[in-house]
Amino acid sequence: MSAAESRPRCRWSGEAVLRARAEAAGYRRLLRARTAEVEALRGAVGALHRQLEGLRDRRSGELAKYQVR
Repeated sequence: MSAAESRPRCRWSGEAVLRARAEAAGYRRLLRARTAEVEALRGAVGALHRQLEGLRDRRSGELAKYQVR
């Protein structure tokens, strides 16, 4: 028996390793895309919160005017 035959076989063939790496790379791309979407949505939510606060402040000022009258 030669040294190569006595060595335990690897469970993963080179092709399987390449497929697993490609799959992992695909998931990393998806994760980066989703992270970018989440960040964009956080920005939109922040803008909407600021807009809502502005509307609340304006409404409070208008109510105060009417209460004085």
